[in-house]
Amino acid sequence: MTNRRTHRELIGCYDCGGNVSFSAVTCPHCGSPEPAGPYLQNPKERRLHGIEEKNDQTLIGMTVLCSGIGLFYGAVMVGTLGAFGYGLLGAVIGVPAGFIINVSRRLFG
Repeated sequence: MTNRRTHRELIGCYDCGGNVSFSAVTCPHCGSPEPAGPYLQNPKERRLHGIEEKNDQTLIGMTVLCSGIGLFYGAVMVGTLGAFGYGLLGAVIGVPAGFIINVSRRLFG
C-alpha cells in the first residue's frame, strides 16, 4: 500500500525527466529549483494581474503628473524653493486622485 502511494506522488522532473516527489523543493538528479515546472497562471489570475498593473500605472502616472504641474506652477509663481513645495503638494493631491480613478474604474468599468 505504501509503495502505491509513493509511486503516485512521483512526477517527472520538468528539466531532466527523472522521477521526483511532487512535494520536493529541488530535483535530486539535476538540482532544478522547480522540478514540477514553472507556475502557470490561469486566465482569471492573468486578468487580475493585468488590472493590478494598470492600477499601479495609473497611480504612478497621476502622482508624477500632479507633481510636475505643481513643480511648474511653483517655479513660475514663486521660484525654485516654491517649486519643491508645490511639487510636494501635487504629489499629495495626485495619490488620492489616482486612487479615486482606480476605484471608479472598478465600480463603473
